[in-house]
Amino acid sequence: MATKTNRDKNIANQRGSRFREVILNPRTSFLNWYDDYFRHQTREFRYLVMLIVFLVCFGLVMVLSSSNVDSIITSGNPFRSFAIQLAIGVAGIVAMFWLSNRDLEQIQRFGLRLFVISLIGQCLLLIPGLGRSSGGNSNWINFFGATIQPSEFLKLGLIIYLAGVLSQNIDTLWDWRTGGLQILIAGFGSAGLVLIIGSDLGTAAVIMVIVFALAYLAGLPSVHLTKFVLIAGAVGLLAAVATPSRVTRLLTFLNFSDTSDAGANWQVSHGIWALASGGIFGTGLGQAKLNWGWVPEVENDFIFTSIGEEWGFIGAVFVLLLFFALFVMLRKIANDSNNPFVSLTTFGIMLWITLQALINIAVVLDLFPTLGVPLPLISKGGSSLLAVLMALGVVLSFARSQAPAPVRKRR
Repeated sequence: MATKTNRDKNIANQRGSRFREVILNPRTSFLNWYDDYFRHQTREFRYLVMLIVFLVCFGLVMVLSSSNVDSIITSGNPFRSFAIQLAIGVAGIVAMFWLSNRDLEQIQRFGLRLFVISLIGQCLLLIPGLGRSSGGNSNWINFFGATIQPSEFLKLGLIIYLAGVLSQNIDTLWDWRTGGLQILIAGFGSAGLVLIIGSDLGTAAVIMVIVFALAYLAGLPSVHLTKFVLIAGAVGLLAAVATPSRVTRLLTFLNFSDTSDAGANWQVSHGIWALASGGIFGTGLGQAKLNWGWVPEVENDFIFTSIGEEWGFIGAVFVLLLFFALFVMLRKIANDSNNPFVSLTTFGIMLWITLQALINIAVVLDLFPTLGVPLPLISKGGSSLLAVLMALGVVLSFARSQAPAPVRKRR
């Protein structure tokens, strides 16, 4: 008890001295912070920070461009959606930097708490007056006038929790109790809550793919993996035909429906028109004609159509290259670590972001049935943006731990 008290006093004294230094020598304090956070870090760390900030800024520009007409119609203020997204983006960047300064033990505790809180939040959707529906899904909570999507934070909490469990039992995964049972309860249970309570098949599918990937990378025996894939496939097929709206989307994708200009095919067909009208170089920022109500939810799940129309083929390919660069950087951070927890967590976050981006773009290109999955860091949606930035903050924390000790200090 005395040791803990002394440690707390030392931490408080260090914080007080840092605060006094900031007040008395702001320039020196900033340079010291910059050196510690950027200058003495790995090249991958610096590039990753710049890429994340660029993607967030690009997403804010596209949200402003694609949502101003709808914002005028709903509130009379063309900047309303942009202002909300900007505020959440700033909060997300702050959360990202905060998490990037945590150590492995703190990250594990944070992940467990986030996992539990997200599960509770998902269950709160059952309370009348709290849950809110949109687009056939009931996956949002009304919280003091704001809407929160617990499933977005559940992805991050689940990844950190499963990575911790699998890495601690990596040599005994053949035992059903330390391997398969944990995945069955945590992974299948989380996806089941999202699917049953929130009616969100897209998010549940993303969660299951992440769970399977983590289990495979950790070395779970193939006999367990095969059973899980068969069970998930059967449940997914039943869920896909459980509601009329999902059946309509599936039939439309398979060209078994004649709804060429209405219903489930409206977004996809008009999204293709938007991409085609952009040509090679695009119509110009803010000049997308199909943003005027022709593509519903264009600032959300179909923001890639606005990118294709305004920035053209070159802009669309550039966005794909940005996500590919993000994939490469995250993969390198995962491969460079000798810690199984770090590698599994980073791989899980990498799969979450890149898989979700591929699904979103494939839906817009009519290469995949409509699932309602946002484009990470770009689509409008506070919960998605905040959760992804927090996840990238966790990866930055791992990257900081891989940095060599500083050779010399700034003069």
